[in-house]
Amino acid sequence: MKTMLPSVVAIALLPPRSHQWRSVASVAASRSGTLQCAEEARIAEAASPVVARPSITGAEYSRGLATVSFVTLLFASNSPVLRSAFTSVEHVPPPLLVNAVASGTALSGLIVGAPLLRGVPAPASIEASATSELNRESLRAGAELGLVKCVGTSFNLYGLSLTSADHGAFLIQLTTLLVPVAQAFQGVPIPPRIWAAVGTALVGLAIFTADPSDAAASLTGDASCVAAALCYALYDLRLFVWGKRVTPLRLIQNKVAAQAALAVTAVPLLAYADARQFVESVTPSDLVALAPLVLWSGIVVNGVAPFLQVGGQQAVGPARAQVVYASGPLWAALLSLAVLGETIGPQGLLGGAAFLAAVLLAAGTPAPDPACEEEVCEV
Repeated sequence: MKTMLPSVVAIALLPPRSHQWRSVASVAASRSGTLQCAEEARIAEAASPVVARPSITGAEYSRGLATVSFVTLLFASNSPVLRSAFTSVEHVPPPLLVNAVASGTALSGLIVGAPLLRGVPAPASIEASATSELNRESLRAGAELGLVKCVGTSFNLYGLSLTSADHGAFLIQLTTLLVPVAQAFQGVPIPPRIWAAVGTALVGLAIFTADPSDAAASLTGDASCVAAALCYALYDLRLFVWGKRVTPLRLIQNKVAAQAALAVTAVPLLAYADARQFVESVTPSDLVALAPLVLWSGIVVNGVAPFLQVGGQQAVGPARAQVVYASGPLWAALLSLAVLGETIGPQGLLGGAAFLAAVLLAAGTPAPDPACEEEVCEV
């Protein structure tokens, strides 16, 4: 109910005895008018709906934007790192096995590094009743996020085993469009400048993926990366919801635990033959090459980065954060060029420039206005 009830209607709805008392008080106050005005104001305030407003300050918004940018760099490193795991060894591991080992490594890293991570300040938008305990709500949050992230990571790994690192990274950034569109369908007002940034990012994506110089791309790998993008978009939206109700460290610990459990269970159910063949044929040199890649993907990309993402995304909002994330494929392409030797043609460079323009456009958009006239302000 967005309109205020007239005070006379509010008084008429009061119980009879209370109504009589207010009538007498109104007559007595008519000499000065002060008591009647105060009473009407109190009734009007009680009749007005309470709308929760974000409490993000300008300083925290700037800090959140810096955090999201740093997290983007960490996420950007994942595509070339994982692609290297499928191209730099003689015996290629199955994607589901890589997912299981990386998820287990992330969980171990979060358990060991928990004392250090507790020093990171919680976002101001977190609810006062947010839980830090291992209870039903935090377990539900972790299970939901872990399931979505496990499925998305599996699609991502499978896609990267069949296509180039920079090509896969750009396709995964379809989340840049999916998240603000989903928020718009939920009734959240998205500023025109953010929509312009989204459109610019998508133009850059289309130009880049059509680059004929990327000979390593495949249709199956591309489709798998698109499926991963759908999962990651859902993850980011649900992370914004659960990030208000569960403290960051507890949320990510439960999420990674659920993700690891699902990833480990998937190996014997869906990839037993491939995993057994790899274990029987892998050489010590293969393990030496794979170990740092899996450790980086597990601890840094799947452990530390999601933890930092909770606070940063709460301050910036999922719609704005997605446009900052859109620069990830550009950094992934540069890393792929330096580490894997993957080249980018003039068309790819043009697409990358469009992505950078989108990031600058989004970064220059002012913070959400907590006094907006909408029932739900932009988040």
